[in-house]
Amino acid sequence: MSARKTVPRRASAARIMALQAIMQIRERKAYAKQVVETMVEQSGLPEQERAFATLLTYGVVSCLGVLDEVIDDNLRRPGSIQDDVRDCLRISVYEIVFLRKSAYAAVDQGVELVKTVAPRAAGLANAVLRKISDSAKDFPWGDPATDMSALARSYGYPTWIVERAMEDRGRLEVQRMLEASSHETPPVFIAANPFKVSDAEAREQLQANGIAVRAMGAPGCFLAHDGQAVAKCRLLEDGTALVCDAAAQVVAMLAAPERGSTYLEVGSGRGTKTILLQGNCLRASGGTAHLHALDIHGFKGEILTERMQRHGVPDVVALTGDVRDLDGIDGLPASFDGCLIDAPCTGLGTLRRHPEQRWRVQSADVEVLADNGLAMLSSVSGRIAPGGFIVYSTCTFTYAENEGVIARFLESEAGKGFEIASLAGRLPDDFNDCLTPEGFFRSTPRRGGADGHFAAKLVRSA
Repeated sequence: MSARKTVPRRASAARIMALQAIMQIRERKAYAKQVVETMVEQSGLPEQERAFATLLTYGVVSCLGVLDEVIDDNLRRPGSIQDDVRDCLRISVYEIVFLRKSAYAAVDQGVELVKTVAPRAAGLANAVLRKISDSAKDFPWGDPATDMSALARSYGYPTWIVERAMEDRGRLEVQRMLEASSHETPPVFIAANPFKVSDAEAREQLQANGIAVRAMGAPGCFLAHDGQAVAKCRLLEDGTALVCDAAAQVVAMLAAPERGSTYLEVGSGRGTKTILLQGNCLRASGGTAHLHALDIHGFKGEILTERMQRHGVPDVVALTGDVRDLDGIDGLPASFDGCLIDAPCTGLGTLRRHPEQRWRVQSADVEVLADNGLAMLSSVSGRIAPGGFIVYSTCTFTYAENEGVIARFLESEAGKGFEIASLAGRLPDDFNDCLTPEGFFRSTPRRGGADGHFAAKLVRSA
């Protein structure tokens, strides 16, 4: 009777792929989306394994601090393990704590994963993961209803973000934000490009390409029911449509210039809102504004110019410079009829799309970025013609970066002559509950809904 052969155990291909992605994100301080998309495309793995690898990668990156807290609490010397071993442990702890995977399978696979980078650490990994699997039944180790740390831990968030959100926005909005960011694939929204097709034609062409959509109220805005199909759609390649969050599209609608006006877009980046601004102008009046797209990074201006050509958007001039020093920017008009300031911010309203930022942004960044936003607003105000307007926008929820900036500006010397223009009656039906008592637009991330954005419109009366 022949001896029975033992099949050697090994870490699954999906976990190995997730480990490679997590290591790249950590070492290069890269964006998770870019790393994952590249790896998935090149992996050759079956669809189910690619999906699991993607889930693990985004999950670990999103919950990083909580995973490290759990690991460190179960190590005698937390600083003694090498970074790639820690990455392996993070994957297994995420499976145990957040995915509630079988402890036996998660521990076994965790040990095998550690063997791929540091075989001698396999024993340590086995001991640590077993301890964690025993204590995981009590996670989040506190009552989320009364303990902010336990609430934050249960969703994989830094405590300071939850505490700040609770202070600024209240429990209902905090709960919506946390649930929207909890291991859910973010919804995909599409904007039709009116320089190529009408909104009705865009919808027909999307559906003809196998993408079922639902109109979202803002002009040319659609929710795609199958986000994965959107990435392969030729309509994005030829400029017929573009991907952009629905709340961001609302901001561009509220900030749309008038035909023939002289307009400034601050923080234009790669030009997504530039296309939307001119597109909304075209829808409203049949023409475009003389739009000056300003960004501090020159390479973004080059990308923007190429995108305007591909999308057929006319009358856009890309400029490079610091908005806080407008006199130092060549080619800038003396005054503007309108302006959109897309201010740099903590991005707390878009964390589900940028999971790595959850643990990279710090509490101290809020005040720094709020001061920067105020400086940008104050600088631009001197170039706005009487009767002209500024729309100040962010993609975060903190009071300091949003309402606080507006209040400080209106109380300052630069803010004299400006007043709030209420956005009441201007919001699409899907966003009617996003009007604040002050007349601002503020959305909260929700499951299946838009991200968190803020916009305030200020008009110069004198």
